Amino acid sequence: MVMTFFFKRVWKLFAIFMVVFIISSILFFYTEYEEPKDRDDGYSGPDDFADSFWYGIVTLSTVGYGDRFPVTTEGKVAAFFLIVFTFTFLGALIGQISDAFNEARRREELGMDGTTFKNHAVLVGWISMSNVTLVELLAAEQKTVVVSDNADDIPKIRDLGRKKYLYTVFGDYKSEKVLDRANIKGAKTIIIATNDDTESLIVSLMAKQLNPNARMIVSINQDELKNTLYSAGVTYVSSPSEMTGRMVASAAFEPEVALFVEDVTSATAGYDLQQYTISHDSFANGMSVKKFREKSYSMKGPLLVALGKYEPKKGARKESPRNWDLISNPEAALKIAEKDIVVVLGDDDENERLAKILKSKQGR
Repeated sequence: MVMTFFFKRVWKLFAIFMVVFIISSILFFYTEYEEPKDRDDGYSGPDDFADSFWYGIVTLSTVGYGDRFPVTTEGKVAAFFLIVFTFTFLGALIGQISDAFNEARRREELGMDGTTFKNHAVLVGWISMSNVTLVELLAAEQKTVVVSDNADDIPKIRDLGRKKYLYTVFGDYKSEKVLDRANIKGAKTIIIATNDDTESLIVSLMAKQLNPNARMIVSINQDELKNTLYSAGVTYVSSPSEMTGRMVASAAFEPEVALFVEDVTSATAGYDLQQYTISHDSFANGMSVKKFREKSYSMKGPLLVALGKYEPKKGARKESPRNWDLISNPEAALKIAEKDIVVVLGDDDENERLAKILKSKQGR
């Protein structure tokens, strides 16, 4: 993308440079060339047309080896204009190239050319919660595009991850053009977190129209809007004030519970809750919860803490959470089937061991 924009900016100057180079080479050949039989020992003209091109390159690059140079009046006049052109044009060319590179780099940082990410997460809005969300997504190696309407946020966001997993877009996130740069139509998950609930509602409705199949999570300040957003097709509505209130209440009389919840909801350190979808050829397909736990324990894997039983609901989209009934601490005899989701608790090594034998990626 950067090189494409760069060439769009400087191709005309390169074209002029090439035209002058070709004309100067032709003039040098026709004004200075002599037949071999007519040459003396001091002959400095071209032996063939390739020599004329060599003269043009050496002159336009200001190197001036002196192996080829004009001696006729016509050749000297042409060389004079070529030298004047070289000094004036090269300054303009270098300045234009520098400006083009800087602007191309700036466009890349601001996401003006759009991303090629697919099945990624789009995080719309940059507030304090967005920072934590992005860190967690990147820790899980989820490709993420962040859309912010504040250009000053972009460098800070880019510092949080590698280009392989992170792309930034600057612009008004209520604009369809800006959301297209984030390839929102190809996104798997859309997370909306702004300081204005009205803006969050507008963006969620627009995103739903552009990508009706994506999982959509919206963070709001007013709990009263939850039902409105759910009725609009939002997958999950988060209220930071409500969640914070619960954590504070837990910390007041059961601090260990609060510390445990804080630990298991972070993928950056300690233990982590992860989920995996059971495929048709998975070893767990048809296995009881008891057998699964025994298998995981024998290989020093994570603990099964919940099971999402796949029960497709009429009228529900394929990826809708309504299709899974979450069972916490499932009974030992319960059978695990294809498309079920196992929720496990473990550290990085334990979860990685299970992921390898399940042959399934984290998430859904």
